[in-house]
Amino acid sequence: MRRVAELGSFGVVVHMSKVIAFVGAVAVLVLAAVVLPAFIRARNTSASNACVMHLRQIAGAKEQWAVENHKTTNDVVSWDDIKPYLSHEQVPQCPDGGTYILGRVGEPPRCSLAPAFVGGKSHELSK
Repeated sequence: MRRVAELGSFGVVVHMSKVIAFVGAVAVLVLAAVVLPAFIRARNTSASNACVMHLRQIAGAKEQWAVENHKTTNDVVSWDDIKPYLSHEQVPQCPDGGTYILGRVGEPPRCSLAPAFVGGKSHELSK
């Protein structure tokens, strides 16, 4: 108690404001540590979902092209072949920077990021 008396009323206020600032800073850091991973996970999940959606569009375009052009399993397909069947006749881009691989007729298209799990989700069509 003698120490508090030595500080005087101004010293006590300064000391208490430092304690409050420290507690507030710790609270902000704890909150950031909890919330930040959730935001990162949400962004990665969104990107991998968009990638899978693009793969589905590519698979549908390949199937439609194969049926209309009387192609069979193992025939080779190119981007120019299926562009008319894609949205806006443009090759979709993987949001995480992967490259789409068409494969042959009868094979599902793939993303170059498929072997890796980006943000806990894979960039591949489910089987």
